[in-house]
Amino acid sequence: MTRAWTDAMGDREMEGRMMSTKGEMTRAQAVAAVGESAVDEVESKGCDFTGRVQCDGDSRVEFSASVRCEDREGYHVTLIAYYYQDQADLDGVDDLGNLEFDVEGYDVV
Repeated sequence: MTRAWTDAMGDREMEGRMMSTKGEMTRAQAVAAVGESAVDEVESKGCDFTGRVQCDGDSRVEFSASVRCEDREGYHVTLIAYYYQDQADLDGVDDLGNLEFDVEGYDVV
């Protein structure tokens, strides 16, 4: 099944495949939920492999970083930023620091 979609804030568009990735919130939505300082903090942290396996033919590898913070209502939550790299890009480097990691989405749990 394929489709094209743009998220509610219009920040990203995926064509030709269903999303099996995590992090459905945009940066603006994450800022609205937990504040800009928490989003800035999670973006400044190093990310690591999640170990989650894609089962839909998506060959990208998932990474994440997280911080504990409070949401706008004062509840203790975890903000997670998700990053994805193509397997071919990972195979071609000895040091993950040589790759560019761009946040693809956020979750608040």
